[in-house]
Amino acid sequence: MRLLTLSFLAASAVFGLGQAPPKNMTFSTGLKSVAVFRDGFGYYVREGRVKLENGWATTDLVPTAVKGTVRFYTLDKSDKIDQVVIGKENRLDFASPAEIKTRLADKVGLRLTVITRGGQRLEGELAKILDDMLMLRNGEAFTGVPYGSVQSILLAGFPVRIKVSSSDPNKVVNIGVAYLQEGIRWEPSYVLDVNGAEGTPSLRASMQNTTERLKDSEVFFVVGSPFVANRGIQDMMAPSLITAVAPPAEAAGDAAKAPKPLAVELAERGNVESAAVTREEAGELYYYRKPGLSLASSEVAMVSIFDAAVPVAPRFEWNADGEEVSYLLSITNKSSQPLTTGPVFVLEGGKAMGQETVKYTPAGATTEIRLSRGIGLKVAKTEAEVKRNAPVRVGKTDYIPVVLKGTLTITNQKSQAATVKVTKTVRGKVDKLSDAGTVKQTQILNGEPNPINDLEWKVDVAPGQTKTITYTFETYMSAERAGSPPVPLGNGDGE
Repeated sequence: MRLLTLSFLAASAVFGLGQAPPKNMTFSTGLKSVAVFRDGFGYYVREGRVKLENGWATTDLVPTAVKGTVRFYTLDKSDKIDQVVIGKENRLDFASPAEIKTRLADKVGLRLTVITRGGQRLEGELAKILDDMLMLRNGEAFTGVPYGSVQSILLAGFPVRIKVSSSDPNKVVNIGVAYLQEGIRWEPSYVLDVNGAEGTPSLRASMQNTTERLKDSEVFFVVGSPFVANRGIQDMMAPSLITAVAPPAEAAGDAAKAPKPLAVELAERGNVESAAVTREEAGELYYYRKPGLSLASSEVAMVSIFDAAVPVAPRFEWNADGEEVSYLLSITNKSSQPLTTGPVFVLEGGKAMGQETVKYTPAGATTEIRLSRGIGLKVAKTEAEVKRNAPVRVGKTDYIPVVLKGTLTITNQKSQAATVKVTKTVRGKVDKLSDAGTVKQTQILNGEPNPINDLEWKVDVAPGQTKTITYTFETYMSAERAGSPPVPLGNGDGE
């Protein structure tokens, strides 16, 4: 056997480097799109173009996928993926040394491992096919291997072999692979700029990528959390599990080097974070589209997704069971996209108003965010007995029906009119409500003669003015608690 080694300069002159890249049988995939889920994984779609060789193609991609989610496909509906084989070695078969030249004719530029009949193992890039030998290049050195000395040839870096069923086993086809993979996530946040009756919520995605590089890729930020049964479990065809399929002498070492699933690794480091997904978001999925995104595998980015002009209406809310008035913004989502759950930082006239969490809001729906205390409103409340009716006996207990009148006052010290939602809980039978008040909910308790009623009003209070709301209700008090004799107030009509 005779092996030839030449200098890089001599070989460049003799063999004419710079030949066209290989186009037969081997191909690399480009990342077409990735759908990023908030709870730590992405759905990747990659595609590549290749010329089949007797129905076979080979690629360099072995995805670290979630078990059961890998799918190879062809873009031509008349073709079908028949078999996908992943192993440690990808042999180029030949029946005799005379066939080697033909088998390698269109594979110049690929890295090969050549095993000679004497057991020598040579590796390098296929640089030239001569009449009697093949030339391998390593850096600036070239090695000539006569065809007659070759025992086997392996393709380096192409562990995946794909069998395509097609009417033409040597045609050019487009092959894709799609899979779920852990290690990429996003979190939403908003900045809401308020100007009068209009606001502009800007949705941003804080994106963390620990998987593969994105280059001018189409990225979808997904609202929703689908159930993934095998999350945290790598597919049988994942690289770490393939390397474990080795001769007995190597098995232990390879298994020790096999990377852990990302979910396990993060859990051991204590870095697992669960993204908040509301119940409404867990059922249906929505995809925010962001084309042309580039991000390295170690980078974190904040990505602008969309801005939308929406009507906003400030209002106040007073739970009259307490003393505090809250300032809220009502937002009507007039955009064509939903608002996903996330923190929103509110600015008004360039001034920070506060931060709250906006809840999932479909297109066309209205949501509210609570910002701060309504310091421009002064509130007060009183509740007094109006009269007592004749005692009644319920079971073994004597009760006295007592009529109570409540008064709620709101003074607007602001320079603009204020819309106020007022709520109050009373225990008893509701009689009269002023200002179009309503009973929103009634709860009946076992063993309790008094129902619990949730009352609600919506009133407008002019600047500098005071609004008075009244309500009356009858409640049953035990005779022992009510005391005696009754002391009626007013004229008995609640006035």
